[in-house]
Amino acid sequence: MFPIKLLGHGIDGNVWQTNRQSAVKAFAREDTYRRERDCYRRLFENDVDILAGFDVPLLKDYSNALLVVEMSLVSPPCILDFGKAYVDSRPDYSAEALAEAEEGERELFTEEQWKQVRLVRAALLRYGIHYFDARPSNVMFPK
Repeated sequence: MFPIKLLGHGIDGNVWQTNRQSAVKAFAREDTYRRERDCYRRLFENDVDILAGFDVPLLKDYSNALLVVEMSLVSPPCILDFGKAYVDSRPDYSAEALAEAEEGERELFTEEQWKQVRLVRAALLRYGIHYFDARPSNVMFPK
């Protein structure tokens, strides 16, 4: 497998398309790697590739030593980036901090889009995944 095109970058890491029609995300920090890996493993174990009408990348492989996750490619509507998600337990944030973060996320979407974001979050919760990074680059709608 060889990276052929940079798809994205951010504080959590970089994502490249590979010559195997997949994407590889290399993480800068172990904690975000483990959260994302654990979310993809949970979804893979439950054969989830669509949630509330949003495509979810399928886990293909990962490396604990390299802090790398390989996943399938998806197109909008899709949900990406689980580095700030938590499996089976919520982070220890105050209710006020959570409400403030949600309000900030809500402002990034239209009213109709926000309804769909809430539906996909609820679908993730059914699998024990608490998703806290809803923004247009992570919860993508068709153009």
